[in-house]
Amino acid sequence: MSATLSLVDLKLPCHLGVPDAERRKTQTVLCTAIFPVPSLSRAAAGDDLRKTVNYHTLSKILQAEARRIPRKLLERLATDLARAACRRFRLPWIEIELKKFILPETRHVSLRARFTKVDLR
Repeated sequence: MSATLSLVDLKLPCHLGVPDAERRKTQTVLCTAIFPVPSLSRAAAGDDLRKTVNYHTLSKILQAEARRIPRKLLERLATDLARAACRRFRLPWIEIELKKFILPETRHVSLRARFTKVDLR
């Protein structure tokens, strides 16, 4: 049996945008991360956090990575987030969706990408 965990709309304060003026100010991007549970049966049988992904730790890793450096593109931020998550938890894949609130005529601009270990080398 396969299972996934999801962090939905995690707030990521970051410096993001193509114009220098936009990057200078902190903005909040929402991040949804979907990733596999390494072994649902082993985690459930032992009720053991060590047998799964600690989503609290993952949320802190994603927030720290978002703050680490200014970036111009959502694509770069998504890739950096995926790389940090997969490096820490050895995930075979992760799906990242980012929502940026920049265009007044839209609710948000979003990017959704699925990364595998091969993509992140």
